[in-house]
Amino acid sequence: MRPTRVHPSAETPAPRELPRRRLRGRRLRGHGRRVSGTALTLGCALTLGCASDLPDPRLIISHRVLAIQTVVSVPLLPEDPALADRPKAEALPFETVTIEPFIVNADGVVDPESLDLVWLACELTPGQGLFACLQAAMPLALEDIPMCEAPDPMDLAGGEGLPESVSPCLIGREGTPDFGVPLSASVFISGSIELTMIGGVPGGTDTDRCARELLSGEFDLPDDCLYAVQRLNVGPLEQLALLAEMFGVEIPGLEVPDPEDVPEADRHPRISEIRVGVVAETGEQLGEVQVLESGDLIEVPLGAILQIEVDSPEEDLQTYPIPVNNGESYEDRQEAYSGDWYRTWGTLLSGGSDDPESYNQWSLSPGSQDELEQPEGGRARLYYVVRDGRQGVNWFWFEVQTTAPER
Repeated sequence: MRPTRVHPSAETPAPRELPRRRLRGRRLRGHGRRVSGTALTLGCALTLGCASDLPDPRLIISHRVLAIQTVVSVPLLPEDPALADRPKAEALPFETVTIEPFIVNADGVVDPESLDLVWLACELTPGQGLFACLQAAMPLALEDIPMCEAPDPMDLAGGEGLPESVSPCLIGREGTPDFGVPLSASVFISGSIELTMIGGVPGGTDTDRCARELLSGEFDLPDDCLYAVQRLNVGPLEQLALLAEMFGVEIPGLEVPDPEDVPEADRHPRISEIRVGVVAETGEQLGEVQVLESGDLIEVPLGAILQIEVDSPEEDLQTYPIPVNNGESYEDRQEAYSGDWYRTWGTLLSGGSDDPESYNQWSLSPGSQDELEQPEGGRARLYYVVRDGRQGVNWFWFEVQTTAPER
């Protein structure tokens, strides 16, 4: 996401106290595992720009939006209970999607509901990239943007073709809004919707000004505003064709398949286990390994090296068709994991990893860009985001309370 600076007087919520986990006698399995040497630029991929005044984008010193997850919370068709821990990342018209941003700062994860966030939807046309839809509609005034309306199933039953929906529209002004996926000609043609988040931070520029500056078409934007954009895919298209046929609507250029030929919907990957242990500089394991849950707090001596291993099941990676030869045929492609690591203090062995068993090392010693010899209040945080190459995303984080160095 775009690195943003919070106003020095900003008030951020204190991290909640979390229980310490028991140590478990297991060995770390990461020695020799492949680690990507390239720091993946998640920031530029998801937001409107990347600031040039933060040399290390993996160092969290202010409010940052590291990811946005779109989850189908009210499905149109019954869901398989076995897939409850892998919710859909793409949605059909008439389904409800819950939009959740992963916002962090130097003090921990930020509750989206503690911020004043504006969410906008804009229907992408074929060939448009992210932010192109909203940008094409500028200049805009926030107060002039109509509310998004939930689609009416009778629009299909009427037999008058697909309706035109209002775009862009205002989803809501809350931290994790619900969005009713529209039914319109452009959605069927392009199969995706652009979701834009705008927000101010406590003690800094307010949300109304952040929105006004962006929607007016200005690009010299306040540094402390939060801007993020995420694609919501509408589909699978084969399921859309079956749905339209059910209501007696024909979609030009979209062939109605046999039900058994409908591909599986894009789903979010899981994080099945997180293991953390102290290792020597030579890589030798020191002591026992902790199996963590997201948000846990552990105690580690200052100067120690933590080895972190995160498992995302390889069997969760889906195979999906992509069009080739100008859409005349399709070929199968498999998802691939891409992990990104962030910290509030210290140094990381790598900024990214691409293995189902993601591995990294975190040195709890001051890095070249750390202003303090130890983390503020003795607390440091590590954040991890994993993506599957489509719209699937998941994350975890944990805190370290540093103790006196071991002799």
